[in-house]
Amino acid sequence: MKKRIIIVISAIVLSLTSYGVYSYYQINNMKGLFENPTNKAVASGKTKSQDNAAEDERDPLLNDPFQFSNRVNFLFLGLDANKQRYKTMGSFRTDTIMLISIDFDNEKVDIISIPRDSYVEIPGRQRREKINAAFVRGGGFEGDGFDKTMETVSHFLGGIPIDYYVGVDMNVVKDFVDIMDGIYYDVDVRVKLGSRVIEKGYQHLDGQQVLDYARFRKTARGDIDRIERQQKIVMAIFNELKSTDQILKLPRYYTTVMERVHTNLNIKQIAGLALFATKIDLNSIQPHTIPGGFLDMDKISYWGVDEHQKKELIEEIFGVEIQIDPRNDIKYIRRELAEKEKAFKEAVALSEGIIETGNELLENYEQIVKHEEISQIESFTSQINHAVEDGDTENVKRISLELQQYLNSLQATLEDRNNAILAAHALVANTLSEKGKYQSFISNHEQDTLNKKIEIVNQAIDSKEVGSINRAVEDLESYVAQVFQACQQRKEDKEKTDKGLAERDQAIKIAQTIIAEVRGQISNYDDVIQDDEKSILQNKISIVEEAIKSKDTQAINKAAQDLKEYGADVFRRTEQAREANDKDAAANETSD
Repeated sequence: MKKRIIIVISAIVLSLTSYGVYSYYQINNMKGLFENPTNKAVASGKTKSQDNAAEDERDPLLNDPFQFSNRVNFLFLGLDANKQRYKTMGSFRTDTIMLISIDFDNEKVDIISIPRDSYVEIPGRQRREKINAAFVRGGGFEGDGFDKTMETVSHFLGGIPIDYYVGVDMNVVKDFVDIMDGIYYDVDVRVKLGSRVIEKGYQHLDGQQVLDYARFRKTARGDIDRIERQQKIVMAIFNELKSTDQILKLPRYYTTVMERVHTNLNIKQIAGLALFATKIDLNSIQPHTIPGGFLDMDKISYWGVDEHQKKELIEEIFGVEIQIDPRNDIKYIRRELAEKEKAFKEAVALSEGIIETGNELLENYEQIVKHEEISQIESFTSQINHAVEDGDTENVKRISLELQQYLNSLQATLEDRNNAILAAHALVANTLSEKGKYQSFISNHEQDTLNKKIEIVNQAIDSKEVGSINRAVEDLESYVAQVFQACQQRKEDKEKTDKGLAERDQAIKIAQTIIAEVRGQISNYDDVIQDDEKSILQNKISIVEEAIKSKDTQAINKAAQDLKEYGADVFRRTEQAREANDKDAAANETSD
Protein backbone atom coordinates (compact mmCIF):
# COMPACT_ATOMS: atom_id res chain seq x y z
CA MET A 1 0.00 0.00 0.00
CA LYS A 2 2.74 2.44 0.96
CA LYS A 3 4.62 1.53 -2.16
CA ARG A 4 1.54 2.23 -4.28
CA ILE A 5 1.17 5.70 -2.73
CA ILE A 6 4.82 6.46 -3.47
CA ILE A 7 4.30 5.38 -7.09
CA VAL A 8 1.21 7.56 -7.48
CA ILE A 9 2.95 10.59 -5.93
CA SER A 10 5.94 10.02 -8.16
CA ALA A 11 3.69 9.85 -11.20
CA ILE A 12 1.96 13.13 -10.23
CA VAL A 13 5.26 14.90 -9.62
CA LEU A 14 6.62 13.57 -12.90
CA SER A 15 3.49 14.72 -14.71
CA LEU A 16 3.65 18.20 -13.20
CA THR A 17 7.34 18.42 -13.95
CA SER A 18 6.77 17.28 -17.53
CA TYR A 19 3.93 19.82 -17.98
CA GLY A 20 6.07 22.59 -16.53
CA VAL A 21 8.95 21.71 -18.82
CA TYR A 22 6.55 21.54 -21.78
CA SER A 23 4.95 24.86 -20.87
CA TYR A 24 8.34 26.51 -20.49
CA TYR A 25 9.34 25.07 -23.85
CA GLN A 26 6.15 26.53 -25.36
CA ILE A 27 6.59 30.05 -24.05
CA ASN A 28 10.26 29.94 -24.94
CA ASN A 29 9.42 28.91 -28.51
CA MET A 30 7.99 32.18 -29.80
CA LYS A 31 7.43 31.02 -33.37
CA GLY A 32 5.46 28.07 -32.11
CA LEU A 33 3.27 30.29 -29.93
CA PHE A 34 2.27 32.42 -32.89
CA GLU A 35 2.19 29.82 -35.68
CA ASN A 36 -1.62 29.62 -35.72
CA PRO A 37 -3.11 33.09 -35.23
CA THR A 38 -6.38 33.32 -33.36
CA ASN A 39 -9.36 32.96 -35.68
CA LYS A 40 -10.83 36.42 -35.49
CA ALA A 41 -14.27 35.30 -36.68
CA VAL A 42 -14.50 32.88 -33.75
CA ALA A 43 -12.95 35.35 -31.35
CA SER A 44 -15.50 38.01 -32.23
CA GLY A 45 -18.39 35.62 -31.92
CA LYS A 46 -19.31 35.56 -35.63
CA THR A 47 -20.51 32.41 -37.31
CA LYS A 48 -18.86 31.06 -40.41
CA SER A 49 -21.80 32.14 -42.57
CA GLN A 50 -21.64 35.65 -41.10
CA ASP A 51 -17.93 35.77 -41.83
CA ASN A 52 -18.51 34.73 -45.45
CA ALA A 53 -21.25 37.35 -45.79
CA ALA A 54 -18.87 40.00 -44.56
CA GLU A 55 -16.14 38.86 -46.94
CA ASP A 56 -17.60 40.96 -49.77
CA GLU A 57 -17.02 44.10 -47.67
CA ARG A 58 -13.43 43.16 -46.93
CA ASP A 59 -10.68 44.80 -48.96
CA PRO A 60 -9.39 42.34 -51.63
CA LEU A 61 -5.87 43.42 -50.62
CA LEU A 62 -6.39 41.71 -47.27
CA ASN A 63 -7.54 38.43 -48.79
CA ASP A 64 -3.96 37.78 -49.88
CA PRO A 65 -1.73 39.57 -47.35
CA PHE A 66 2.01 39.34 -47.06
CA GLN A 67 3.33 36.26 -45.21
CA PHE A 68 6.12 36.41 -42.63
CA SER A 69 7.43 33.26 -40.98
CA ASN A 70 9.73 35.09 -38.60
CA ARG A 71 7.44 37.87 -37.43
CA VAL A 72 4.33 38.50 -35.44
CA ASN A 73 2.44 41.76 -35.66
CA PHE A 74 -0.04 42.93 -33.09
CA LEU A 75 -1.90 46.16 -32.71
CA PHE A 76 -1.75 48.13 -29.49
CA LEU A 77 -4.75 50.40 -28.99
CA GLY A 78 -5.04 52.93 -26.18
CA LEU A 79 -8.69 53.54 -25.37
CA ASP A 80 -9.56 56.84 -23.71
CA ALA A 81 -12.32 55.20 -21.70
CA ASN A 82 -14.05 55.53 -18.38
CA LYS A 83 -17.03 53.94 -16.63
CA GLN A 84 -19.44 56.58 -17.87
CA ARG A 85 -18.38 56.11 -21.50
CA TYR A 86 -18.78 52.35 -21.20
CA LYS A 87 -22.36 52.87 -20.02
CA THR A 88 -23.45 55.64 -22.37
CA MET A 89 -21.44 54.97 -25.53
CA GLY A 90 -20.44 51.31 -25.54
CA SER A 91 -17.68 52.29 -27.95
CA PHE A 92 -15.33 55.18 -28.50
CA ARG A 93 -12.40 56.14 -30.65
CA THR A 94 -8.92 54.82 -30.11
CA ASP A 95 -6.63 57.46 -28.65
CA THR A 96 -3.34 55.63 -29.28
CA ILE A 97 -2.59 53.32 -32.22
CA MET A 98 0.71 51.42 -32.43
CA LEU A 99 1.67 48.49 -34.62
CA ILE A 100 4.23 46.37 -32.76
CA SER A 101 6.19 44.04 -35.04
CA ILE A 102 8.49 41.46 -33.47
CA ASP A 103 11.25 39.87 -35.54
CA PHE A 104 12.03 36.61 -33.71
CA ASP A 105 15.09 35.68 -35.73
CA ASN A 106 16.87 38.99 -35.33
CA GLU A 107 15.41 39.69 -31.88
CA LYS A 108 14.27 43.08 -33.04
CA VAL A 109 11.09 45.07 -32.37
CA ASP A 110 9.66 47.88 -34.50
CA ILE A 111 6.95 50.11 -33.10
CA ILE A 112 5.02 52.07 -35.69
CA SER A 113 2.91 54.83 -34.18
CA ILE A 114 -0.01 55.87 -36.34
CA PRO A 115 -1.39 59.35 -35.54
CA ARG A 116 -4.98 58.95 -34.50
CA ASP A 117 -6.05 61.76 -36.88
CA SER A 118 -4.52 60.04 -39.94
CA TYR A 119 -6.75 60.58 -42.97
CA VAL A 120 -7.28 57.05 -44.29
CA GLU A 121 -9.68 54.70 -46.03
CA ILE A 122 -11.71 52.51 -43.70
CA PRO A 123 -12.71 49.34 -45.62
CA GLY A 124 -16.43 49.31 -46.29
CA ARG A 125 -16.75 53.09 -45.95
CA GLN A 126 -17.24 55.37 -48.95
CA ARG A 127 -15.40 58.37 -47.57
CA ARG A 128 -12.01 58.66 -45.92
CA GLU A 129 -12.00 59.38 -42.20
CA LYS A 130 -9.71 59.62 -39.23
CA ILE A 131 -8.19 56.21 -38.54
CA ASN A 132 -9.36 56.29 -34.93
CA ALA A 133 -12.95 56.11 -36.21
CA ALA A 134 -12.42 52.47 -37.33
CA PHE A 135 -13.17 51.10 -33.87
CA VAL A 136 -16.56 52.83 -33.82
CA ARG A 137 -17.31 51.90 -37.45
CA GLY A 138 -16.72 48.28 -36.54
CA GLY A 139 -19.26 48.45 -33.74
CA GLY A 140 -16.95 48.94 -30.75
CA PHE A 141 -16.84 46.34 -28.01
CA GLU A 142 -20.26 44.91 -28.82
CA GLY A 143 -19.40 44.49 -32.50
CA ASP A 144 -16.17 44.00 -34.40
CA GLY A 145 -14.38 47.17 -33.34
CA PHE A 146 -11.02 45.48 -32.87
CA ASP A 147 -11.28 43.44 -36.08
CA LYS A 148 -12.28 46.53 -38.07
CA THR A 149 -9.36 48.49 -36.61
CA MET A 150 -6.88 45.69 -37.45
CA GLU A 151 -8.36 45.45 -40.95
CA THR A 152 -8.10 49.23 -41.40
CA VAL A 153 -4.47 49.40 -40.20
CA SER A 154 -3.52 46.38 -42.33
CA HIS A 155 -5.11 48.02 -45.37
CA PHE A 156 -3.41 51.30 -44.51
CA LEU A 157 -0.01 49.54 -44.37
CA GLY A 158 -0.51 47.95 -47.77
CA GLY A 159 -1.41 44.41 -46.66
CA ILE A 160 0.91 43.89 -43.69
CA PRO A 161 -0.90 41.15 -41.70
CA ILE A 162 -2.13 41.90 -38.20
CA ASP A 163 -3.50 38.93 -36.26
CA TYR A 164 -3.42 40.12 -32.68
CA TYR A 165 -4.56 43.13 -30.76
CA VAL A 166 -4.22 44.58 -27.30
CA GLY A 167 -6.78 47.21 -26.41
CA VAL A 168 -5.98 48.98 -23.16
CA ASP A 169 -8.13 51.35 -21.18
CA MET A 170 -5.57 54.14 -20.73
CA ASN A 171 -6.41 54.25 -17.03
CA VAL A 172 -4.67 50.86 -16.81
CA VAL A 173 -1.39 52.71 -17.37
CA LYS A 174 -1.87 54.42 -14.02
CA ASP A 175 -2.42 51.11 -12.18
CA PHE A 176 0.33 49.36 -14.10
CA VAL A 177 2.94 52.00 -13.23
CA ASP A 178 1.79 52.11 -9.63
CA ILE A 179 2.33 48.32 -9.40
CA MET A 180 5.89 49.02 -10.60
CA ASP A 181 6.22 51.65 -7.84
CA GLY A 182 6.56 54.35 -10.51
CA ILE A 183 9.47 55.30 -12.75
CA TYR A 184 12.17 57.94 -12.93
CA TYR A 185 11.92 60.10 -16.03
CA ASP A 186 13.27 63.35 -17.47
CA VAL A 187 10.09 65.31 -18.25
CA ASP A 188 10.69 67.47 -21.33
CA VAL A 189 7.54 69.64 -21.23
CA ARG A 190 5.45 71.21 -18.50
CA VAL A 191 2.20 69.30 -18.21
CA LYS A 192 -1.00 70.80 -16.81
CA LEU A 193 -4.26 68.86 -16.79
CA GLY A 194 -6.92 70.43 -14.64
CA SER A 195 -5.36 71.11 -11.26
CA ARG A 196 -2.56 68.56 -11.81
CA VAL A 197 0.82 69.94 -12.88
CA ILE A 198 4.09 68.22 -13.77
CA GLU A 199 7.09 70.51 -14.03
CA LYS A 200 9.96 69.88 -16.41
CA GLY A 201 13.01 67.95 -15.24
CA TYR A 202 14.22 64.56 -14.03
CA GLN A 203 11.89 63.20 -11.36
CA HIS A 204 9.96 60.22 -10.02
CA LEU A 205 6.54 59.81 -11.64
CA ASP A 206 3.64 57.81 -10.26
CA GLY A 207 0.93 56.18 -12.37
CA GLN A 208 -1.30 59.26 -12.64
CA GLN A 209 1.62 61.46 -13.66
CA VAL A 210 2.73 58.99 -16.34
CA LEU A 211 -0.85 58.89 -17.67
CA ASP A 212 -1.07 62.70 -17.69
CA TYR A 213 2.25 62.94 -19.50
CA ALA A 214 1.12 60.36 -22.10
CA ARG A 215 -2.19 62.13 -22.67
CA PHE A 216 -0.96 65.72 -22.81
CA ARG A 217 -1.01 67.28 -26.28
CA LYS A 218 -1.24 71.03 -25.80
CA THR A 219 1.97 71.69 -27.68
CA ALA A 220 2.80 73.11 -31.09
CA ARG A 221 2.35 69.83 -32.98
CA GLY A 222 -0.39 68.40 -30.80
CA ASP A 223 -0.87 64.68 -31.33
CA ILE A 224 2.47 64.24 -33.13
CA ASP A 225 4.36 65.59 -30.10
CA ARG A 226 2.26 63.35 -27.89
CA ILE A 227 3.19 60.30 -29.98
CA GLU A 228 6.88 61.07 -29.45
CA ARG A 229 6.31 61.41 -25.69
CA GLN A 230 4.33 58.17 -25.63
CA GLN A 231 7.12 56.33 -27.42
CA LYS A 232 9.67 57.72 -24.97
CA ILE A 233 7.60 56.87 -21.90
CA VAL A 234 6.93 53.34 -23.20
CA MET A 235 10.67 52.82 -23.65
CA ALA A 236 11.28 54.18 -20.16
CA ILE A 237 8.69 51.78 -18.68
CA PHE A 238 10.18 48.89 -20.62
CA ASN A 239 13.66 49.81 -19.42
CA GLU A 240 12.42 50.03 -15.85
CA LEU A 241 10.71 46.63 -16.10
CA LYS A 242 13.79 45.03 -17.55
CA SER A 243 16.34 46.65 -15.24
CA THR A 244 14.33 45.66 -12.17
CA ASP A 245 13.62 42.12 -13.41
CA GLN A 246 9.87 42.76 -13.45
CA ILE A 247 9.25 41.78 -17.07
CA LEU A 248 8.56 38.19 -16.12
CA LYS A 249 5.79 39.50 -13.87
CA LEU A 250 3.85 40.78 -16.88
CA PRO A 251 1.39 37.84 -16.85
CA ARG A 252 0.68 38.64 -13.20
CA TYR A 253 0.24 42.32 -14.03
CA TYR A 254 -2.13 41.29 -16.78
CA THR A 255 -4.31 39.23 -14.44
CA THR A 256 -4.49 42.24 -12.14
CA VAL A 257 -5.84 44.60 -14.81
CA MET A 258 -7.31 42.07 -17.26
CA GLU A 259 -10.86 43.46 -16.94
CA ARG A 260 -9.67 46.63 -18.61
CA VAL A 261 -7.41 44.99 -21.16
CA HIS A 262 -8.99 43.55 -24.31
CA THR A 263 -6.86 41.14 -26.31
CA ASN A 264 -6.96 37.95 -28.36
CA LEU A 265 -3.52 36.95 -26.99
CA ASN A 266 -3.68 33.98 -24.61
CA ILE A 267 -1.79 33.84 -21.33
CA LYS A 268 0.96 31.67 -22.80
CA GLN A 269 1.53 34.17 -25.61
CA ILE A 270 1.67 36.98 -23.07
CA ALA A 271 4.17 34.97 -20.98
CA GLY A 272 6.18 34.21 -24.11
CA LEU A 273 6.33 37.89 -25.01
CA ALA A 274 7.49 38.68 -21.47
CA LEU A 275 10.20 36.06 -21.69
CA PHE A 276 11.25 37.38 -25.13
CA ALA A 277 11.44 40.86 -23.70
CA THR A 278 14.04 39.77 -21.13
CA LYS A 279 16.35 38.80 -23.96
CA ILE A 280 15.98 41.84 -26.17
CA ASP A 281 18.28 44.82 -25.96
CA LEU A 282 16.75 48.28 -25.62
CA ASN A 283 18.60 49.43 -28.72
CA SER A 284 16.83 46.71 -30.71
CA ILE A 285 13.49 48.46 -30.23
CA GLN A 286 13.00 50.99 -32.99
CA PRO A 287 10.15 53.52 -32.74
CA HIS A 288 8.69 54.98 -35.93
CA THR A 289 5.90 57.41 -36.72
CA ILE A 290 3.90 57.42 -39.93
CA PRO A 291 5.32 60.37 -41.89
CA GLY A 292 3.09 63.19 -43.08
CA GLY A 293 1.85 66.62 -42.18
CA PHE A 294 -1.15 68.50 -40.88
CA LEU A 295 -4.26 68.99 -42.97
CA ASP A 296 -7.22 71.23 -42.25
CA MET A 297 -10.38 70.13 -44.05
CA ASP A 298 -13.90 71.31 -43.36
CA LYS A 299 -12.64 72.94 -40.13
CA ILE A 300 -11.36 69.56 -38.92
CA SER A 301 -7.68 68.82 -38.31
CA TYR A 302 -6.25 65.66 -39.92
CA TRP A 303 -2.84 64.05 -40.29
CA GLY A 304 -2.11 63.73 -43.98
CA VAL A 305 0.10 60.75 -44.80
CA ASP A 306 3.17 60.92 -47.04
CA GLU A 307 2.40 57.73 -48.96
CA HIS A 308 5.84 57.51 -50.57
CA GLN A 309 7.68 57.82 -47.26
CA LYS A 310 5.23 55.34 -45.74
CA LYS A 311 6.09 52.91 -48.53
CA GLU A 312 9.81 53.37 -47.83
CA LEU A 313 9.20 52.83 -44.10
CA ILE A 314 7.33 49.56 -44.73
CA GLU A 315 10.08 48.35 -47.04
CA GLU A 316 12.73 49.27 -44.46
CA ILE A 317 10.97 47.37 -41.66
CA PHE A 318 9.37 44.41 -43.45
CA GLY A 319 11.45 44.15 -46.62
CA VAL A 320 8.40 44.19 -48.89
CA GLU A 321 7.19 46.67 -51.46
CA ILE A 322 3.60 47.75 -50.98
CA GLN A 323 1.29 49.40 -53.47
CA ILE A 324 0.10 52.91 -52.65
CA ASP A 325 -2.73 55.06 -53.93
CA PRO A 326 -1.34 58.49 -54.87
CA ARG A 327 -4.76 59.96 -54.11
CA ASN A 328 -4.17 59.25 -50.42
CA ASP A 329 -0.87 61.14 -50.39
CA ILE A 330 -0.72 64.42 -48.50
CA LYS A 331 0.74 66.28 -51.49
CA TYR A 332 -2.11 65.06 -53.72
CA ILE A 333 -4.67 65.95 -51.04
CA ARG A 334 -3.13 69.38 -50.57
CA ARG A 335 -3.30 70.02 -54.32
CA GLU A 336 -6.85 68.75 -54.26
CA LEU A 337 -7.60 71.04 -51.31
CA ALA A 338 -5.98 73.97 -53.13
CA GLU A 339 -8.16 73.25 -56.16
CA LYS A 340 -11.20 72.92 -53.93
CA GLU A 341 -10.27 76.16 -52.18
CA LYS A 342 -9.93 77.86 -55.55
CA ALA A 343 -13.27 76.43 -56.67
CA PHE A 344 -14.79 77.47 -53.34
CA LYS A 345 -13.52 81.03 -53.67
CA GLU A 346 -14.82 81.19 -57.24
CA ALA A 347 -18.20 79.89 -56.05
CA VAL A 348 -18.24 82.45 -53.23
CA ALA A 349 -17.32 85.25 -55.67
CA LEU A 350 -20.09 84.06 -58.00
CA SER A 351 -22.58 84.02 -55.13
CA GLU A 352 -21.54 87.50 -53.96
CA GLY A 353 -22.04 88.88 -57.47
CA ILE A 354 -25.47 87.29 -57.79
CA ILE A 355 -26.51 88.46 -54.32
CA GLU A 356 -25.38 91.98 -55.24
CA THR A 357 -27.46 91.75 -58.43
CA GLY A 358 -30.42 90.76 -56.29
CA ASN A 359 -29.89 93.72 -53.94
CA GLU A 360 -29.66 96.12 -56.90
CA LEU A 361 -32.85 94.66 -58.34
CA LEU A 362 -34.66 95.19 -55.03
CA GLU A 363 -33.32 98.74 -54.83
CA ASN A 364 -34.30 99.61 -58.41
CA TYR A 365 -37.83 98.25 -57.99
CA GLU A 366 -38.22 99.04 -54.30
CA GLN A 367 -41.72 100.53 -54.70
CA ILE A 368 -43.25 97.67 -56.66
CA VAL A 369 -41.54 94.47 -55.44
CA LYS A 370 -43.74 92.16 -53.35
CA HIS A 371 -42.96 91.07 -49.78
CA GLU A 372 -42.89 87.41 -50.77
CA GLU A 373 -40.41 88.18 -53.56
CA ILE A 374 -38.12 89.92 -51.06
CA SER A 375 -38.51 86.94 -48.72
CA GLN A 376 -37.61 84.51 -51.50
CA ILE A 377 -34.40 86.42 -52.29
CA GLU A 378 -33.57 86.57 -48.56
CA SER A 379 -34.17 82.81 -48.29
CA PHE A 380 -31.79 82.09 -51.18
CA THR A 381 -29.22 84.46 -49.65
CA SER A 382 -29.51 82.76 -46.27
CA GLN A 383 -29.05 79.31 -47.84
CA ILE A 384 -25.98 80.54 -49.72
CA ASN A 385 -24.50 82.01 -46.54
CA HIS A 386 -25.04 78.72 -44.69
CA ALA A 387 -23.40 76.81 -47.55
CA VAL A 388 -20.46 79.24 -47.45
CA GLU A 389 -20.15 78.75 -43.68
CA ASP A 390 -20.15 74.97 -44.22
CA GLY A 391 -17.57 75.30 -47.00
CA ASP A 392 -19.92 73.40 -49.33
CA THR A 393 -18.76 74.48 -52.80
CA GLU A 394 -21.36 72.49 -54.72
CA ASN A 395 -24.25 73.87 -52.69
CA VAL A 396 -22.89 77.42 -52.94
CA LYS A 397 -22.82 77.10 -56.74
CA ARG A 398 -26.14 75.27 -57.00
CA ILE A 399 -28.09 77.68 -54.81
CA SER A 400 -26.39 80.70 -56.42
CA LEU A 401 -27.43 79.53 -59.89
CA GLU A 402 -30.97 78.89 -58.62
CA LEU A 403 -30.99 82.45 -57.26
CA GLN A 404 -29.71 83.76 -60.62
CA GLN A 405 -32.52 81.96 -62.46
CA TYR A 406 -35.05 83.36 -59.99
CA LEU A 407 -33.64 86.89 -60.41
CA ASN A 408 -33.80 86.62 -64.21
CA SER A 409 -37.44 85.59 -64.01
CA LEU A 410 -38.18 88.21 -61.36
CA GLN A 411 -36.57 90.99 -63.38
CA ALA A 412 -38.80 90.22 -66.36
CA THR A 413 -41.80 90.13 -64.01
CA LEU A 414 -40.84 93.44 -62.40
CA GLU A 415 -40.32 95.11 -65.78
CA ASP A 416 -43.80 94.00 -66.89
CA ARG A 417 -45.25 95.12 -63.57
CA ASN A 418 -43.45 98.46 -63.73
CA ASN A 419 -44.70 99.09 -67.28
CA ALA A 420 -48.24 98.17 -66.26
CA ILE A 421 -48.11 100.45 -63.22
CA LEU A 422 -46.64 103.35 -65.21
CA ALA A 423 -49.36 102.95 -67.83
CA ALA A 424 -52.01 102.81 -65.10
CA HIS A 425 -50.69 105.95 -63.40
CA ALA A 426 -50.56 107.75 -66.75
CA LEU A 427 -54.15 106.74 -67.53
CA VAL A 428 -55.39 107.88 -64.11
CA ALA A 429 -53.58 111.21 -64.46
CA ASN A 430 -54.96 111.74 -67.98
CA THR A 431 -58.46 110.77 -66.84
CA LEU A 432 -58.37 113.29 -63.99
CA SER A 433 -57.11 115.97 -66.39
CA GLU A 434 -59.82 115.25 -68.95
CA LYS A 435 -62.44 115.10 -66.24
CA GLY A 436 -61.43 118.62 -65.20
CA LYS A 437 -61.67 119.82 -68.79
CA TYR A 438 -65.18 118.40 -69.20
CA GLN A 439 -66.28 119.27 -65.67
CA SER A 440 -69.26 121.31 -67.02
CA PHE A 441 -70.38 118.58 -69.37
CA ILE A 442 -70.04 115.37 -67.22
CA SER A 443 -72.98 114.02 -65.31
CA ASN A 444 -72.92 113.16 -61.62
CA HIS A 445 -73.43 109.48 -62.43
CA GLU A 446 -70.59 109.50 -64.91
CA GLN A 447 -68.35 111.26 -62.43
CA ASP A 448 -69.14 108.74 -59.67
CA THR A 449 -68.52 105.83 -62.03
CA LEU A 450 -65.19 107.29 -63.14
CA ASN A 451 -64.10 107.73 -59.50
CA LYS A 452 -64.97 104.11 -58.73
CA LYS A 453 -63.09 102.81 -61.73
CA ILE A 454 -60.05 104.96 -60.84
CA GLU A 455 -60.15 103.50 -57.33
CA ILE A 456 -60.22 99.97 -58.78
CA VAL A 457 -57.11 100.83 -60.85
CA ASN A 458 -55.33 102.15 -57.73
CA GLN A 459 -56.24 99.02 -55.81
CA ALA A 460 -54.88 96.89 -58.65
CA ILE A 461 -51.64 98.94 -58.55
CA ASP A 462 -51.38 98.27 -54.81
CA SER A 463 -51.90 94.54 -55.41
CA LYS A 464 -48.92 94.60 -57.84
CA GLU A 465 -50.69 91.95 -59.93
CA VAL A 466 -50.07 92.69 -63.59
CA GLY A 467 -53.20 90.85 -64.73
CA SER A 468 -55.43 92.81 -62.32
CA ILE A 469 -53.78 96.10 -63.31
CA ASN A 470 -54.22 95.45 -67.03
CA ARG A 471 -57.88 94.46 -66.62
CA ALA A 472 -58.64 97.54 -64.50
CA VAL A 473 -56.81 99.79 -67.01
CA GLU A 474 -58.70 98.30 -69.97
CA ASP A 475 -62.02 98.79 -68.19
CA LEU A 476 -61.20 102.42 -67.27
CA GLU A 477 -59.92 103.19 -70.78
CA SER A 478 -63.10 101.86 -72.35
CA TYR A 479 -65.36 103.85 -70.02
CA VAL A 480 -63.23 107.02 -70.31
CA ALA A 481 -63.49 106.91 -74.11
CA GLN A 482 -67.24 106.52 -73.90
CA VAL A 483 -67.81 109.27 -71.30
CA PHE A 484 -65.48 111.87 -72.76
CA GLN A 485 -66.86 111.30 -76.24
CA ALA A 486 -70.30 112.11 -74.88
CA CYS A 487 -68.92 115.14 -73.05
CA GLN A 488 -67.24 116.38 -76.20
CA GLN A 489 -70.51 116.13 -78.07
CA ARG A 490 -72.23 118.05 -75.34
CA LYS A 491 -69.58 120.69 -75.50
CA GLU A 492 -69.85 121.01 -79.26
CA ASP A 493 -73.62 121.20 -78.98
CA LYS A 494 -73.38 123.97 -76.44
CA GLU A 495 -70.83 125.85 -78.50
CA LYS A 496 -73.14 125.60 -81.50
CA THR A 497 -76.07 126.82 -79.46
CA ASP A 498 -74.07 129.68 -78.02
CA LYS A 499 -72.97 130.69 -81.51
CA GLY A 500 -76.57 130.73 -82.77
CA LEU A 501 -77.65 132.92 -79.85
CA ALA A 502 -74.79 135.30 -80.47
CA GLU A 503 -75.67 135.50 -84.15
CA ARG A 504 -79.36 136.13 -83.25
CA ASP A 505 -78.43 138.80 -80.75
CA GLN A 506 -76.18 140.39 -83.32
CA ALA A 507 -78.96 140.18 -85.94
CA ILE A 508 -81.48 141.80 -83.51
CA LYS A 509 -79.00 144.51 -82.66
CA ILE A 510 -78.37 145.26 -86.33
CA ALA A 511 -82.12 145.07 -87.09
CA GLN A 512 -82.93 147.47 -84.27
CA THR A 513 -80.20 149.80 -85.50
CA ILE A 514 -81.69 149.70 -89.02
CA ILE A 515 -85.21 150.33 -87.64
CA ALA A 516 -83.93 153.34 -85.67
CA GLU A 517 -82.09 154.70 -88.69
CA VAL A 518 -85.17 154.23 -90.95
CA ARG A 519 -87.45 155.95 -88.45
CA GLY A 520 -84.98 158.80 -88.16
CA GLN A 521 -84.89 159.18 -91.92
CA ILE A 522 -88.70 159.06 -92.12
CA SER A 523 -88.83 161.91 -89.62
CA ASN A 524 -86.08 163.75 -91.45
CA TYR A 525 -87.79 163.48 -94.85
CA ASP A 526 -91.35 163.82 -93.51
CA ASP A 527 -92.05 166.82 -95.81
CA VAL A 528 -91.02 165.18 -99.02
CA ILE A 529 -91.57 161.44 -98.49
CA GLN A 530 -94.52 159.91 -100.29
CA ASP A 531 -97.31 158.58 -98.14
CA ASP A 532 -97.26 155.22 -99.86
CA GLU A 533 -93.50 154.94 -99.37
CA LYS A 534 -93.88 155.93 -95.75
CA SER A 535 -96.56 153.31 -95.33
CA ILE A 536 -94.40 150.64 -96.94
CA LEU A 537 -91.52 151.57 -94.68
CA GLN A 538 -93.75 151.33 -91.60
CA ASN A 539 -94.95 147.96 -92.77
CA LYS A 540 -91.42 146.69 -93.29
CA ILE A 541 -90.46 147.96 -89.85
CA SER A 542 -93.33 145.95 -88.45
CA ILE A 543 -92.09 142.86 -90.33
CA VAL A 544 -88.61 143.30 -88.81
CA GLU A 545 -90.10 143.68 -85.32
CA GLU A 546 -92.17 140.55 -85.84
CA ALA A 547 -89.03 138.70 -86.98
CA ILE A 548 -87.21 139.90 -83.83
CA LYS A 549 -90.05 138.57 -81.73
CA SER A 550 -89.79 135.20 -83.51
CA LYS A 551 -86.05 135.02 -82.63
CA ASP A 552 -85.46 133.57 -86.04
CA THR A 553 -82.02 134.90 -86.93
CA GLN A 554 -82.44 134.22 -90.60
CA ALA A 555 -85.86 135.94 -90.72
CA ILE A 556 -84.49 138.90 -88.73
CA ASN A 557 -81.52 139.31 -91.07
CA LYS A 558 -83.76 139.00 -94.14
CA ALA A 559 -86.37 141.46 -92.88
CA ALA A 560 -83.73 143.93 -91.65
CA GLN A 561 -81.86 143.73 -94.95
CA ASP A 562 -85.07 144.25 -96.90
CA LEU A 563 -85.95 147.28 -94.74
CA LYS A 564 -82.45 148.67 -95.12
CA GLU A 565 -82.37 148.28 -98.90
CA TYR A 566 -85.89 149.64 -99.42
CA GLY A 567 -85.21 152.54 -97.03
CA ALA A 568 -81.98 153.38 -98.85
CA ASP A 569 -83.81 153.48 -102.18
CA VAL A 570 -86.70 155.58 -100.78
CA PHE A 571 -84.43 158.00 -98.96
CA ARG A 572 -82.27 158.46 -102.08
CA ARG A 573 -85.29 159.43 -104.15
CA THR A 574 -86.55 161.52 -101.29
CA GLU A 575 -83.21 163.32 -101.04
CA GLN A 576 -83.33 163.94 -104.81
CA ALA A 577 -86.83 165.29 -104.52
CA ARG A 578 -85.80 167.62 -101.72
CA GLU A 579 -82.80 168.84 -103.72
CA ALA A 580 -85.10 169.49 -106.70
CA ASN A 581 -87.54 171.39 -104.52
CA ASP A 582 -84.76 173.42 -103.00
CA LYS A 583 -83.45 174.20 -106.48
CA ASP A 584 -86.89 175.30 -107.68
CA ALA A 585 -87.34 177.52 -104.63
CA ALA A 586 -83.97 179.13 -105.22
CA ALA A 587 -84.84 179.79 -108.86
CA ASN A 588 -88.17 181.37 -107.89
CA GLU A 589 -86.47 183.70 -105.44
CA THR A 590 -84.00 184.77 -108.12
CA SER A 591 -86.80 185.54 -110.60
CA ASP A 592 -88.65 187.60 -108.02
